[in-house]
Amino acid sequence: MRIATRRAAALLLVAFLVVPLGSSSAQSAADFRQVPSADWPSVGGNWANQRYSSLDQINASNVKRLKGAWMARLNGSGMDTKYSQQGTPVVRDGMMFMPTGQQDIFALDLKTGNIAWSYISDVDPKSPGGWRNRGVAVADGKVFTIQKDARVLALDEKTGKSVWETQIGTDLGAKSPKYSSNAIIYYDGLLYTGISGGDSGVRGRLTALDAATGKIAWEFFIAPAPGQFGNETWEGDSWQFGGGAGWMHPALDPELNMVYLPTGNAWPDTDGGVRGGDNLFTASIVALDAKTGQYRWHFQEVHHEIWDYDNANSPVLFDVSLNGVMRKALAHTGKTGMTYLLDRTNGEPLIGIEERPVKQDPAQKTSLTQPFPIGDAFVPQCAHDAVPGYAVGCIFDPPAQNPVLLAPGPLGGNDYSPISFNQKTGLLYVGASDINYAFGLAHEKIDPLTGEKTKLDGIGFFLPNGTKRSGNITAIDPTTNKIVWQKPNVWPKGMGSGIMSTAGGLLFSGDPDGNFVAYDANSGDELWRFQTGFGADAPAITYMLNGEQYVAIATGGNVLAYSAPGDAVWAFKLDGNVGSLNAPKAPPTVGAITGVPVVADTVSIGRNWNADLKQANVVNEYAFGPDNISVPVGTSVTWTNQGDVQHTASSDTGLFDSGLLSNGDSFSYTFSSPGTYNYFCTPHPWMLGQVTVK
Repeated sequence: MRIATRRAAALLLVAFLVVPLGSSSAQSAADFRQVPSADWPSVGGNWANQRYSSLDQINASNVKRLKGAWMARLNGSGMDTKYSQQGTPVVRDGMMFMPTGQQDIFALDLKTGNIAWSYISDVDPKSPGGWRNRGVAVADGKVFTIQKDARVLALDEKTGKSVWETQIGTDLGAKSPKYSSNAIIYYDGLLYTGISGGDSGVRGRLTALDAATGKIAWEFFIAPAPGQFGNETWEGDSWQFGGGAGWMHPALDPELNMVYLPTGNAWPDTDGGVRGGDNLFTASIVALDAKTGQYRWHFQEVHHEIWDYDNANSPVLFDVSLNGVMRKALAHTGKTGMTYLLDRTNGEPLIGIEERPVKQDPAQKTSLTQPFPIGDAFVPQCAHDAVPGYAVGCIFDPPAQNPVLLAPGPLGGNDYSPISFNQKTGLLYVGASDINYAFGLAHEKIDPLTGEKTKLDGIGFFLPNGTKRSGNITAIDPTTNKIVWQKPNVWPKGMGSGIMSTAGGLLFSGDPDGNFVAYDANSGDELWRFQTGFGADAPAITYMLNGEQYVAIATGGNVLAYSAPGDAVWAFKLDGNVGSLNAPKAPPTVGAITGVPVVADTVSIGRNWNADLKQANVVNEYAFGPDNISVPVGTSVTWTNQGDVQHTASSDTGLFDSGLLSNGDSFSYTFSSPGTYNYFCTPHPWMLGQVTVK
């Protein structure tokens, strides 16, 4: 189903009124429809994912008095550079429940930060997927979490001891590259979560489980099987490895009995030639019956997605008056840099979304049109400030044999940073990333048992060295889809902490350089900042305890943001007595080779480095593995081409040049002076490497 409606001329704003979702009913012990105040009972604040609190003790006039109330250290959990802290604290029943990227769960005292109990994960260190855990659910005396290996756990809320455990995705086999990075949502005895791994050919799904027993109640598959609605949008049997990861938790409306699922991209990521059609329900918002999982409606934001413009963020629900009629709205902000405003009862656009023709590539079987919401994009739609040597294009231009710079990129727009809807201002607040990416053709195959990907040819997408990495914070009027204000930011704000807003007229957001920042919700002006000492890349929350408002954030760094790892949780209040820490090393603001160099004197050309196995065993024709090495002075480094096409290892200063190396050929160079040496492949200049000599 494609929905494309132009904005009706009669759509005139008569009144603007925002009401709390489901405000007619009282909040029970496990009813999270209301705006949070004393607690932060669900990852998104409430089932609507508004990330807005009615607390206003801390406000624009006094926020400068905010200081640390306590800082908890989580026993080193998540301190390694491979872990990302993207978890939202959940506050219920007088405790804070906090996951880490290492998959451990901690219960903290709200007043002191002291650890009441901890659950230490037993996930296999070699399990596939990124190390992150975005949040738990707390209800019925239990703490629910999904581990990286797609096991759903129920822990006793008072002790942290295991109550039950369920492995989801058992149909995929033990060696499948399935994993999970979801938060868990609880509603009326059911838990909702999903499987990631769509970037490795795993067929994504939303899974509902009985919270009492862990038994799977139902599953909805993102790529429909033959005989199911939507399967006709997949060429041949491509649906079997169709992708459609569940990166983020859904939103839920108990009055409509609907759960709203954001879905990931199809697989192969950038090779549309093997999966003709729109590829439903990837890159979509899908509404399901919350009790049965039955399909209700969908809206696909990107047809036949080949740019990694998947829906990596959760939708937000709110009610709004348009033309004098109260409408039940859903907002989703995409990597495309666009805001999709839908009627959540039926998926119809509220403001209007046009299907516009886009550039074509028959080999990629590109869609003839793509949806463009009427209103303002919140990041540029064409590459700008381009590094030399690349052609420049715009959104939805097909990837080319010679990589072309496009914007937004696969980490651009609003990626996984949560947005906020503020019921007092009536505005949506979005953190965004403005980053050019180079897009080239790529053809891949995958082993369905092990998930090992082989890049047959092409490069796919990548961040060229020297590319600026920045972003903004944007306020959007959901009655017009127009920007009210926008503030540039030195950091890519679409892939980090996101926005939490309050009735005190404040926005809170963390930065990868360790700063935790408060902004004026009416203007975007910065009002306060505090150095936490670690990458502040996780979402913030607020709660009330003994008459005092607290604001809290976990600071543990983020692999994608290149920020400093940590194991801290901070809580702040007015006139607190805990001061700031020294700033960590700030991440780069331009594309560069990053990470800790591998101590090695051999480099494989045509292979990626596997950090867990400490070997270059991942086939990628256009890669140096490892691409960042460290050696002592006097070491002879050897490059060997294990690829199928000719490559070089050529110094960017002319110091050394291997000439063309065919499969099996090697080249060595002895480094006699300390320093940092960059090199590239002459026929394929996007292939980059670095040698640090000490």
